[in-house]
Amino acid sequence: MEVLILLFSLLLLTVAVGGLLGIVAFSRQNKLQDRLNYVELQIEQLARQLARTAQKNTDSTSSAETKAESVVKPAVSVPPPTAVDTGEAPPATPEPPDHWGTRTPSPPPSIPDTASTRAGSGFVRHLRQHWMIWLGGACVGLAGIFMVRYSIEQGLLGPGARIVLSLLTGAGLHVTAEWLRRTRGHSDVFAALAGGASIILYAALLAALHQLSYVPPGTIFAGMALVSLATLGLALVHGPLLAALGMLGGYLVPILVSTGSQLIEGALIYTFILTLSVLLLLRYVWRLWLWCGAVAGALIWWLLSFASPPAEEVSRTLYLLGIAWSLLAAPQLDWLLSRREQLADDLGYGQIFRNRDTHEYAMLLALLLVIGAQAFSLFSEPLGLTSIWSHLLLPLMLLHAAGKRPLLAPLPGIALLALGSALLAQFISPYLLGVTLRVPSPTERDTLIALLSLLSLLAIGYSAWNLRLSARLAGIWASIGCLTPLVMLTIAYLVLSDLDDEWRWGGASLAAGIAYLALARESAHRAPKALTLTLIAASHLAYSLAVVIWFREATLTLALALQLISLSAIYQRFPQPVLPWLIRLVILAVGCRLTLNPWVISYPSDVHWSLWTYGGSTLSCFIAAHLSRGTPKLQAWLQGAGATLLVLTLGTELRYWLYDGQIFGQHYGFTEAAINTLIWGCAALVYHWRASLSQTIAGLYHTLAALLMAMSLLNHLVFVVLIDNPLWGNTQIASTPIWNLLLLAYGAPTLLLLAVGRFYLPHLRKVAMLGAGLSLLLFVSLEIRHLWQGALDLTLPTENPELYTYSAIWLAMAAIGMALAIRRDNHRLYQGAMALLVVVILKIFMVDMEGLDGLLRVASFMGLGLVLLLLAWLHQHLHAKHPAPTDAQ
Repeated sequence: MEVLILLFSLLLLTVAVGGLLGIVAFSRQNKLQDRLNYVELQIEQLARQLARTAQKNTDSTSSAETKAESVVKPAVSVPPPTAVDTGEAPPATPEPPDHWGTRTPSPPPSIPDTASTRAGSGFVRHLRQHWMIWLGGACVGLAGIFMVRYSIEQGLLGPGARIVLSLLTGAGLHVTAEWLRRTRGHSDVFAALAGGASIILYAALLAALHQLSYVPPGTIFAGMALVSLATLGLALVHGPLLAALGMLGGYLVPILVSTGSQLIEGALIYTFILTLSVLLLLRYVWRLWLWCGAVAGALIWWLLSFASPPAEEVSRTLYLLGIAWSLLAAPQLDWLLSRREQLADDLGYGQIFRNRDTHEYAMLLALLLVIGAQAFSLFSEPLGLTSIWSHLLLPLMLLHAAGKRPLLAPLPGIALLALGSALLAQFISPYLLGVTLRVPSPTERDTLIALLSLLSLLAIGYSAWNLRLSARLAGIWASIGCLTPLVMLTIAYLVLSDLDDEWRWGGASLAAGIAYLALARESAHRAPKALTLTLIAASHLAYSLAVVIWFREATLTLALALQLISLSAIYQRFPQPVLPWLIRLVILAVGCRLTLNPWVISYPSDVHWSLWTYGGSTLSCFIAAHLSRGTPKLQAWLQGAGATLLVLTLGTELRYWLYDGQIFGQHYGFTEAAINTLIWGCAALVYHWRASLSQTIAGLYHTLAALLMAMSLLNHLVFVVLIDNPLWGNTQIASTPIWNLLLLAYGAPTLLLLAVGRFYLPHLRKVAMLGAGLSLLLFVSLEIRHLWQGALDLTLPTENPELYTYSAIWLAMAAIGMALAIRRDNHRLYQGAMALLVVVILKIFMVDMEGLDGLLRVASFMGLGLVLLLLAWLHQHLHAKHPAPTDAQ
């Protein structure tokens, strides 16, 4: 008995506190409303005064002042409303609720209210201004919920009596709220009271579903629908506060009213009815926050169903299907989804997603969330016979709706892709270094085959039907019809390991590609270009899938690269913007496989795979560039890509021959550094050339060129010239003269530096030419040492013939340099040749002739003298033809 007294005491206290808060809020709200009306009236009159003053600005000053006074006086003399002075009630005639936006807003004041601006607008601003009303309404609703819950827990009354008492309480509060609205006028206080009443009614009906077994569930659900419809009608009168409290608050009722039955189906049906009611309300008055609240509440209950699994897994799938149907049908009362809509020409998806306060944006986002939820449900549920038909319903409904509404056209494809990914994810088993695919059970195998086949047939059938009816967005429908079978075929090939006949799987994909290509040929002159291009792209994708299934390792890259030829030829016939992007995508895939593929190291060394893989890809790129000669921009792009692949090909072939078939060395040494110097330097020149052809990413190409050039230079100086130099390092050079690693490490970089001096940045060309001369001198000197000694070792003694060879070759180089300088009028080259000549003369006098006597000394001086006279004559001839520059120059 003490518990009963305490219960009723708490209930009375709650109602009293809630009522007191409601009365206080009602009084404050009325006063604020009257003051707001008074301020709006003054602002309106001041606006009229300013307008009249602007029209009469050409009149005399005296008449303008007189008219201004006659305008100002009424604004000053207007008394505040009676309710503020005398406390009398406002007129009994009800006014439409302004919070739905039914009244024309007053013009804003000239000086904005910074506090209101910071507070925001819409729902958040309303909540901050009327938090007492929200709290009062929530207290009333919670009081009813706790009353029902406590009576259930304590067994104070029979189940029927408890439900009837709660229903009477909710109905009584609704009647009270409506009576107050009719007699006292519109107020958010009354809307909050009605919202609490709706929550009590929802709680009572949900409790009846679990407690009154003799009442048919259909009757209870009909009662819920009736409450929802009544709340919908009252929300149009009371305003958004009733919708927020009565409808969105209804999502909390199943949590607060818990009977311990652990049956989630009733809560899902209840949530579906509530969501449908909110969406029906939004048909008449659109509020984005109310839409988001309904979608969030529906999806949260879908998540809660995983904590208390339903008796049948199909319940969760049907619930999501009902939510998707409500999102599509309720806003337009299109219950069969048969109403056709036209997509405005100026309305695109980019515009929709930029303007986030529209119904189109909210609907697309909500449907995407439902599709994701359905895919997760498929991933988490075991595959069984019910999965075959239950998971077909959502794609079927989206395909049907998208055929009527072009705005929804991408959604079926997204749904099919999401469901396919969920099916594949069911069989993925991750481990430490990757993933593996588990073998399906017989039931799973049969279900998977049936589900994949039916999804493909649905996509093909609906796409063909809509294309036959000349539906808009033909490219999207063709993509759905063509790509869905390929995606499902890929999933089946990956999962069904017991059907491991690769030639059959690849043959099926290739057959699909041939069929698509034949359809593209037939539709080339009769169908929209988007359809033809989609068929062409799908045929190439089918071909790619076939070669992925059939081929392995290096051959796969070549098979992918061959598509460049066909795509370029097709682009010359169908110059559509999407084809160059497909060509770039293929080149990107080929380039990634040739540079970033980690399995290249494991390729067999007994087969010369690098020749046909790298070389074949390069040749395919150049053939595609030749076919694209009618489109210079694409041709230049393909030529640049081909040059890049050519550099990779040459570098790979060098490694193949130097490492006996092994593309990469086991450690980074002299040979690897020499190869990288050439590859990076040539790649830098290629990117510099591509920057001159590019119109959009020239800066990126310049950055890559500078980075690769710096890497090449540092690599050559640090590893080739200093650390691993054969003179003092551990590098072994073969005994073959000239044709050895010295030619690769020092001779080829000389040519590279000459190319840099000729084609690279102008301010670096002089430095590059100087580096080329020094590199040539180093290469020749090392070759002379290797020729006489058979090896490069500083500890070996240097004999006179070797010293004379240095002098003779250096002298010849100086003479050739001077001759080239004369012919090309190159003053820098002439200076370099003269500097080398001076070095040779000093060497001859100080080193070579130190131990000579007799006829050898005579012959040496005679030869040196004749050479110097010849060089002197060349010097005079050069100065006669090109006078020396003056000091000013």
